[in-house]
Amino acid sequence: MRRMLTALAGLLLVAGLAPARGPTPARLRWAAGQVLLYRSEHATHATEVTGDSRSETKSLVRLTKRWQVTAVDAAGVATLTLSIVAMYQERTTFSGEVLKYDSADPDKSTPQLKEALSRYLNVPLATVRVDPLGRVVEVKESKSDASAYEAELPFLVALPAAGLAANEGWERTYKITLAPPLGTGEKYDAVQRYRCKALTPTEATVTLTTALKDPPKAAADAMPLWQMLPEGEVVLDLKNGRLHSAKLEVKKEVKDHEGEGSRYTFASTLTVQYAGDR
Repeated sequence: MRRMLTALAGLLLVAGLAPARGPTPARLRWAAGQVLLYRSEHATHATEVTGDSRSETKSLVRLTKRWQVTAVDAAGVATLTLSIVAMYQERTTFSGEVLKYDSADPDKSTPQLKEALSRYLNVPLATVRVDPLGRVVEVKESKSDASAYEAELPFLVALPAAGLAANEGWERTYKITLAPPLGTGEKYDAVQRYRCKALTPTEATVTLTTALKDPPKAAADAMPLWQMLPEGEVVLDLKNGRLHSAKLEVKKEVKDHEGEGSRYTFASTLTVQYAGDR
């Protein structure tokens, strides 16, 4: 028994002298000329009940996004150009009308959607500079509102400078801008909180939540912001320094916004999957 205790004490001493394992370095990495493809699917469903009436809208958008790395500076900041090489969109309006656009079969698409959306295929939509932590340093060009790249980062997560450690959390603060048609440029302070849920030498799973620091008190003012408040998981490929996949959701409900018994619900699911280097 004495020998066992002595041996155990020796093991504890050795363990105490062993160096503590530090955070795992986590950086996004690019090479000039590299092309990354990502497939995304974004589904939304909104329902409103007012009195005896009920209405709903649905949307489904599938995209294949192409990120072309045009330059990487000495600090690892990459200049990337975004284009869309494949698109499918389906909308169900309040009246029940279904509108469709499929870039793989445009002649069978709804004419007005075909005219509106086909112009966004295989053309540069934005050029942004992104640092190795995933933060947007500069929006050089954008055919849409440039502030959208602050609310939704191109690769969905801002990494901690100190590296990743299991169960450790960090956050980023930023502003959400309500650009037309949702608003007229109103800005709201937001915080995105991250936590490293699982970590291996080659992969990390990070959870995220999003919240407004000072939410609008009126339901009508808060509802346009809902779609910008996702939560979910992001998987990072640490070996290759890139986003591997993600699933983000929004589930919101407000009651009595249009009188007693009224209700409005909104649900959104976004999935993203790395589809290869080209």
